[in-house]
Amino acid sequence: MHKRWTPGAIWGTAILLMLSAGVLTAQQTEPYTDTTDMTEKVREILGFVTKINNSDSLPVFVMFYDSVGEPVPGVKLEVETKKAQLEGISDENGEVVLWVSRKDRRKIKAMAYGHQPFMQSFSWTFSGVSKSEHVGLFTIFRVLREARNMPIITGEGMEELKEGKIRVLYPAGYEEGAQITLDAMIRGKAVIDSVVGMRLAPFKAILSTNSFFRLHAGGGWGVDPEPDSSDLFGTFVHEWVETSLDRLYEIYDDDEVTYTRWIGDGLANYAAFTVAEIFYPRRLGELYDEEHPCYDPDKTYDLKKWKSPTVTNPQGGRSVGLFGYLIAPYFWAKVVEKSGNPELIPQFMEAYRVSEDKSSDTAIAVLSRLSGLDIEEEMVITGKEFRENVGRYWPEPPSSSVDESEKE
Repeated sequence: MHKRWTPGAIWGTAILLMLSAGVLTAQQTEPYTDTTDMTEKVREILGFVTKINNSDSLPVFVMFYDSVGEPVPGVKLEVETKKAQLEGISDENGEVVLWVSRKDRRKIKAMAYGHQPFMQSFSWTFSGVSKSEHVGLFTIFRVLREARNMPIITGEGMEELKEGKIRVLYPAGYEEGAQITLDAMIRGKAVIDSVVGMRLAPFKAILSTNSFFRLHAGGGWGVDPEPDSSDLFGTFVHEWVETSLDRLYEIYDDDEVTYTRWIGDGLANYAAFTVAEIFYPRRLGELYDEEHPCYDPDKTYDLKKWKSPTVTNPQGGRSVGLFGYLIAPYFWAKVVEKSGNPELIPQFMEAYRVSEDKSSDTAIAVLSRLSGLDIEEEMVITGKEFRENVGRYWPEPPSSSVDESEKE
């Protein structure tokens, strides 16, 4: 579950709940000889959806991809219910969607057949409104409550703009907003490539005219007809990086509670702040927010203790809390500078990717070896240190700064 909150923005909270089941099957030469029983996982997903949404028809939206995150087309998905036999083939984006009755969610069988190795993922995204500058657990539960009456958007039948791994789906007549979104994400990707140098999973945005509250099956970040720059150059960049780290680098070890959040949310905001510095500098104001509820100049924060988030504990423990969203990217900027190696992050990510042990201790050992620094020591950061040094990496924007994209 990934969250991103931006003070003062209409996008109050965005939660990505990704339930992934990856099964890498043996390579076969004959069609449909790779078989995966998805029954248990599909039942789990449908059970989850019925808890958050009241719709009578529920989508089984599956994304098939290979071990390096590329879509796998041509996978056949069969879903058998008490009254129907449904079948679909994954498209060029590796996606397939089948609709089932809410009443049939328990008595169901699902099988996938492919002629090459494949993995599968089920993703849902929410967007909603928060009037609070600092979103907490109450706001998360409020958005989940509102989700019960949200329309489920899959993007079926929409028009599409695409370049490389980036797709923007949109209703007829809204191409301008879709093009703005696509152009922004292309610019963002160029920065991600230069500062993180990591593999990226496909990114999908869905422009919707349903104001404020949206529930997307199959992932896809909700875009307004007039896109918000804070989303384009902040929220979306963060979620794209973090989702890719989870799927392609197993940064969160199948969404269990882990202590690698300093990598996931740290690198995600390291990229987002760098993108914002270029294209939307006003977003950097949160780095200088003296009223941040978790900021204490006299407190010592230890990133090694920062847990991955859950619905009931989005802060990941009080020792670091939501202030980790600011000090974790600062940690990465500091370590890169001290190491004197501008390629440190790409080198670390590749070494971590091929490591069988995905624990935080392993990541710390790898980063220590590559940087020549005592990483455990560098992970201990005081509020005073952060406030005095963060400007070395991301300058405080003037209060009158205007986003260049808005000038255009």
